[in-house]
Amino acid sequence: MSDKDNENVTANKREDKITLQLIWKSLSKNYNMVEGAQLSNSFVILLSLMNSNEHLTTNQISGIISKQSQGEIYKNPGTIKDALDKRLVREGFVSSKIIENKTQYSITPKGRKLLKGWIGFLSAITENK
Repeated sequence: MSDKDNENVTANKREDKITLQLIWKSLSKNYNMVEGAQLSNSFVILLSLMNSNEHLTTNQISGIISKQSQGEIYKNPGTIKDALDKRLVREGFVSSKIIENKTQYSITPKGRKLLKGWIGFLSAITENK
């Protein structure tokens, strides 16, 4: 890869990080509007798993959601487990494996694609306000 390509990749990662920070901030601020939708659970779970290079427990995912939303959004680990096992793992958006007697989860390429689509949709909406 050329130096120019490396610079473009670095710039894109910076833009993605800024976009994600803005989405977390906006989601936290307006969460009451989507809170009842099952989509909201799936979205915040996938968003939490997106930047992890390792499998995470439901407690770790809950902590990431709380931290990234600056305490505005709390998801009980049991609620997270239901969303993961009953939808996200079943549909192939998340993989699971048991490590030290704990089920741990990781986003799949299919889950990344779905999340990227949702982020693109939300970004388009916020840009057109």
